[in-house]
Parts: sequence; C-alpha cells; structure tokens
Amino acid sequence: MREPRAARRPEPEPIDATPMGSGLDPMGPTPPNRSWRDEVIGASGLNVLAGIWLIIAPWVLAYTANDPKWNDVIFGILVGGFGLARVLGAYRDSWLSWLNALIGIWIFVAAFTIDSSGTASANDIILGAIVFVLAIWSGSASDAANRRAEARARRERERYGRRDRSPLTH
Repeated sequence: MREPRAARRPEPEPIDATPMGSGLDPMGPTPPNRSWRDEVIGASGLNVLAGIWLIIAPWVLAYTANDPKWNDVIFGILVGGFGLARVLGAYRDSWLSWLNALIGIWIFVAAFTIDSSGTASANDIILGAIVFVLAIWSGSASDAANRRAEARARRERERYGRRDRSPLTH
C-alpha cells in the first residue's frame, strides 16, 4: 500500500519592499516633475552664486592695481540681488532676469574694454557668459509661464464671458 504524501507547505509570497503609496517605482527612480518655478529658482540661484563670485573675485584672483575692481563688485551686487529677488518669490518678474542678461553682456564687454590684466579679462569673459545664459534661461521660463497663464485666462474669458458668469461664482 502507498503511504500518504505529507502536506506541502505553500511557498511564501515575495515581500514588496516598496511601501504602498510611496511613489517609488520598483523599476527605478522616476525623474521629478520640474515646473517653470523650479527652473527660475535653479537658474537665478546660480546667478546669485555668480554674483557672489564677481564680488570676491578681484581679491581671490589678485587683480592688478589697474583692473577696475569696482566694476566686478558693483555688477556682482546687482546680479546677486536680482537673482536673489527671483529665488525669493519674484517668479513672474522676468524683467529682473532680462536686466541680468544685459549686465552679463556688459561684464563680457568689460573684459575687452576696461580690464587690464589677463586674469580679470578671463574671469569677466567667463562670468559674463555664465550670467547671460542663466538670465536668459530664467527669464524665458517665466515668460513662457506668463504666456500660458494669459492664454488660459483668455480662454476662460471667451468661454464664460464676463467674470460674474463663471461657474465658480454661482
């Protein structure tokens, strides 16, 4: 006679290490959804750092006595201040970034017009380009967001006519 087979234990189910609702994908991290404000903060924050560097560069790089240290200090304060205003909440005020772009152009031009040493010239060429590019990035992000907001408001006006006809007011 055959002996009865012993009862088999069921295999345990694999444990999912990812907590439910954590937003973590077991296939790997997903890139964050970046908004235009993140771009403004990132580009303008880097311009704050560029402004700080412009302020301290004449002493760190030991500019010569003939180099206009005042130029880098004054425009470093402006670049850093405009960038800081954008980082701290002036997200839609793209004119601050456009002013920084103009300052970036001036810093670049200053390398060929008023700087007398190669060190000051090289620093101003590099920083002028950096400030310009970051300012264009920041200003463009705000302007694109402003255009989208204006188009959305225009569609709402066309759809509902006057404000008091909006479904939100009833």
